[in-house]
Parts: sequence; structure tokens; C-alpha cells
Amino acid sequence: MTVARSIAFLAGLAGLVALTLYAGAGAVLQAFVALKFRGLALVTLLHVPLLALLGMAWWSVGREVPGATRRRLVWARFVRDAVAEVLPFSQAGGYLVGMRVLHVEGIRALPAALSMSVDLVMELWAKLPYITAGLVALIVLAPGSHLLRPLAAALALTIAMASLPVLLRGRLWRFLEAFALLLARRWPDIGTITAADVQQTFERMFYHRRRLLAGFSIHVFCWFVGAAETWVILALMGTRVGPLTALAVDSLVSALRTFAFLVPAAAGIQEGSYVLVCALFAISPATALAISFTRRAREIVIGVPVIAAWQFQEARRLAPNG
Repeated sequence: MTVARSIAFLAGLAGLVALTLYAGAGAVLQAFVALKFRGLALVTLLHVPLLALLGMAWWSVGREVPGATRRRLVWARFVRDAVAEVLPFSQAGGYLVGMRVLHVEGIRALPAALSMSVDLVMELWAKLPYITAGLVALIVLAPGSHLLRPLAAALALTIAMASLPVLLRGRLWRFLEAFALLLARRWPDIGTITAADVQQTFERMFYHRRRLLAGFSIHVFCWFVGAAETWVILALMGTRVGPLTALAVDSLVSALRTFAFLVPAAAGIQEGSYVLVCALFAISPATALAISFTRRAREIVIGVPVIAAWQFQEARRLAPNG
């Protein structure tokens, strides 16, 4: 982790502590404990199929990559998310590890990296209708909210980010080439990479519109399932809200988290987003933080075994008889 990311991570942790003290540590603990072990187990079990679906979205756009299979891309997605959410790395660290997983499986780094980049574009585009739905829900439920303008600005920035891959294709190819070269320096045995390889592979993936649409549709579905997960978490904590409220909370928090990808695990930013958005719907700061902590606990319950299995896979590969 670089110095800048370390500082961002420590600042996020400091903010998290400050928010917990503001909400009352006892109240936060009480709200979290109300979930009980069975509730956490249920939330975790509901999320596992969602991760598998996200891997399927990746496979939809990357199925032509030599050696790619549903199982391999789903597993790489599990490891990628586990590293990004559990370990003190940024999202980029998770992406690199995802490439490493596919490399160990015998898939060339360049096509794998490009398929992941296309999948990330689909995931970002799919966030747009979800955030829009959240803003509509906010207008219906709290038309006088002071957050309407800043959240609309966040949506506009997200739209701008989502448009960059189309508007700046040439620069995107150069960025992807640099990313692939970074992989080549990190793992020299992946082979040589040229700019022509990057452009041809990228264009071929964008040629299959139906596969892109399938990946996009899966991501849209997964974003909306996130609102259902929020509704379930609140219900298990004894806080009854309507579906529109759950949609507004989850989608708007997702919008605010879009710009936290450089902060490892979005430490502090995720918690602050929940407190800010939940306040609009008379949900206490303690409950808001408990939602965030439940998400983090869920990621740990899923991520730790996944990381352990990945490390076992790496150890077997490095063993003399591997």
C-alpha cells in the first residue's frame, strides 16, 4: 500500500471511530447485536449467490478469452472482492489479485485484464439506472431534502465517468496497455504484450453486443438486489422500512461510494454515507452504522475463507511437486 493510500486508510479509520462515538458505541453495538448470529448467517447466504451472478456477468463479456470458464471467472470475482473488502488494499489491488488468480488457472493476462475492464464498464453503466431510481425514490419520500442537489451532482459525475470508455477509447487502450504491461512486470511469465493486441482484443469484446447487454442486465439486477439486502438487514434489526426507503438508502450510498475506490475498503466513507443518507429517513446514526458494520461482517465471513483457499491454491502451485 502506497503512502497516500495508507494515509487515506488511516483517515478513514479515524472518521469511522469519530462516527461511532457520535452515534454512541453502545447504541451501535445494540443495533448490531439485534441482528443475531442467525441474521448475519442469513445475510451472508443471501449475498453468496449475488457474487456468483457478478462472476457470471464477467463471463458473459469474457467467454471468448482462451481458457475462460464460468467457474474460473466466478472464482476470480470471489477472490477479487474478498481482497478488496477484507484486506487493506484499494479496489485496484483486488483487480490485480483477480488477474493473478486467472493467470494461475492458465489464462493469459492480457485478455483476462481486458475482459475485466469491459465488465467493470458494464458494472459502472448498470449503476446509472440504479442511482437514478434512488434519486426518484428520494424525491417521492423526501422532496425537500437538502441532499437532492449534491446527489444529482454525484449522478452526473458517475455518468461522466461511465461515458469516458466510449469518448476516450484511444486513451483507454493506452491505459489498458499500461495496465497489462504492469502485469507483465509483476509476473514476467505471462508473455509479451503490444498495443495492437490491446486494441484488437478490446474491439472484439465490444463487437458482441448481446453479450454486453447480458452482462449489463445481470449487473442491473445485482444492484437492485442490493436494495433487497438492505431491507432484510433493517428488518432483522427490528427497523421496518418500505421498499422505496431501502432502495433510496442502498442506491444513494452506492452513489457516494463510487468515488471512494482509492480508499482501501472505503473505510469511513461507507459509514459516513450510511449516516448521511439514513438521516433523511429518520433512521438513527446507530442503526445506520450497524448496517455498514453488518456489510463488513458479511464480507469478512465470506472473504476470509475465500482468501484462505486462494492462498492454499498459491501454495500448491509453488510447492516442489505442484
